[in-house]
Amino acid sequence: MSFREKSAWVTLVAILFVCTLFFSHGPNIFVPHPHAGAFQAMISCFVAFILIKIIAQVVLYVRNPKDARTPRDEREQLIDLKATRFASYVYVLGTFLAVLTLHHGATGRAVGYFVLLSFVIAEICNQTARIIYHRRGS
Repeated sequence: MSFREKSAWVTLVAILFVCTLFFSHGPNIFVPHPHAGAFQAMISCFVAFILIKIIAQVVLYVRNPKDARTPRDEREQLIDLKATRFASYVYVLGTFLAVLTLHHGATGRAVGYFVLLSFVIAEICNQTARIIYHRRGS
C-alpha cells in the first residue's frame, strides 16, 4: 500500500470519526432557537480533525520516509483528478438539494447545516474514490 493510499485511509477515518461526533452530539437544527455552542462544537471538531491528520501523517512519514518523499507520478495525478471530479459532482448535487430545502420551509441555519453535510459526504466520496482507484491501479 502506497503512502498516498494510506494517507487517504487516514483522512477517511478521521472524517468519519469527527463528523460522526459532530452530527450525533452537535446542535439540533430543528429547534427554533439557535444552540449557543454550535459554533464552538464545529470549531472543536475542526481542530480535532486537524490534530488527528497531523499526528497520523507524522506517524506515516516516520514509518516510511522514502515513500512519503517520492513525487506524484502521472498515475497518482490521474487518480487525484478522477476522485476530485467525482467528489465535485456529489458536492454540487448535495448543495443543490440543500438549497431546495428552502422551498420546503427550512431555515437558513438548516440549509447551512445541509451544505456542510454535503461537503462532508463529498469529501468521504473523494477519499473513498482515491482508495478504490489506488486499489484498481487506475
